[in-house]
Amino acid sequence: MPARPDVAATRVALSPLTAPAVRKSPLGLLAPGGRVLVGLIQRMLRTLSRVVPRRADRWVFASRADAYVDNPRFLFEHVADHHHEISAVWVSGDDAVVDRVRGEGRSAARRWSISGIWSTLRAGVAVYAFDVADVNVALTGGTVGVNLYHGIPLKQIENDITVGSARRIYHPRTLADRLRAATVYYPRSIPNDLVLAPSAQVAQAMQRAFGARARHMMVGRPPRMTVSVADRAAVAAEGADRGGDDHPAVLLYAPTWRVPPGFDLAEALPDLEALESALSDANTRLLIKAHLYDKVMLPRLLDRVELVPNEAEINELIGRVDGVITDYSSVMFDAALLRIPVVFYPFDLADYVRASSTSFAFDYESLVKGHVARTYAELVDVIHSGAWRTWTFPPEVRDQVWGEGPGPAMVDSNSDLVGQITNVATSRFGPARFGRARFGRARVGGSAP
Repeated sequence: MPARPDVAATRVALSPLTAPAVRKSPLGLLAPGGRVLVGLIQRMLRTLSRVVPRRADRWVFASRADAYVDNPRFLFEHVADHHHEISAVWVSGDDAVVDRVRGEGRSAARRWSISGIWSTLRAGVAVYAFDVADVNVALTGGTVGVNLYHGIPLKQIENDITVGSARRIYHPRTLADRLRAATVYYPRSIPNDLVLAPSAQVAQAMQRAFGARARHMMVGRPPRMTVSVADRAAVAAEGADRGGDDHPAVLLYAPTWRVPPGFDLAEALPDLEALESALSDANTRLLIKAHLYDKVMLPRLLDRVELVPNEAEINELIGRVDGVITDYSSVMFDAALLRIPVVFYPFDLADYVRASSTSFAFDYESLVKGHVARTYAELVDVIHSGAWRTWTFPPEVRDQVWGEGPGPAMVDSNSDLVGQITNVATSRFGPARFGRARFGRARVGGSAP
């Protein structure tokens, strides 16, 4: 049986009852007129920043909400550790993130510090998880924009969105919506030179969703899987060395983001006493990892339920748990790659389809058939009985998402992504700075590795 993560280490530092939401952009505090003005200034500065000479061997990285998470983080660590011919700098507006990255021996700068401004202005490559605003929309004019998209779409994304407030961003109709889309949400209209997808089939779907904003699709394993794959291998080795294991099983509950008012933990888990009893009887612990943009709270301390800070990196957890409970989150695909059992818990499916995503990339009923708990009572029963342990993700869907076969080692996959990015950067800025450095074979728009 797999080794268990140190559940105690996941306790929230500020309070055992809450997982605090990540810091929000100060732009969100401005009145609408102020945000429009800032957007106009950003557009002007972005145009001016194009005159600064950029270098193909200078890369800046950032992720959503200034957090140190997701694909940009793990590609940044790979480049910093394995590609010394590239100057890699992490950019963030959060002092704690900058201090952490520097403390781990890598380069980081505050977004609007002198160092952060100069690093971004000189960078030939900007790597991000959502859009270029993760880095700095005002200072990245002319860079090679690399969108290491933050998930694998099951729900509607980008231009495919037809409901919720995002519909007004991607499909503005009124004059006011068009003004906001062109200023406040300007970063979402900026083309990405490269967009990451894990397979050729997913690349086709994402190309349709991004449209002209994806100039090229880049096929490869998401770098976030680096730590998950390594952890899973370590778990297997530890289990083999130890033989029998009477430690508690660990389940990870990772619900996706929802259109406001958003995810409600009390609605998802309404009877904590019943949950605690089921977990205790089954010798199981439950980790709850909310979406990066959500804030959740437990009403009291529980013996077998732990909240993970929602700014924590989920891929540092998933490789060491025994099962995953989710709804519509792409964490299901990460779990499928690792051969981890997945329990689907779509307690609010009708509401989600109505307000957040009117369709899915795969037929949802076929996807969840045989391993779904549609009500809370069913979820508690599945936990109590341990039935989830034998639930397997549909292999045909896994192969469509990840490609058939085991795939490359993560270090090779990451180096191949570096090669694909480098080819685009050197074609734009010239290869002289790289000297004799060798990179992986580029496969822009090609087949899965």
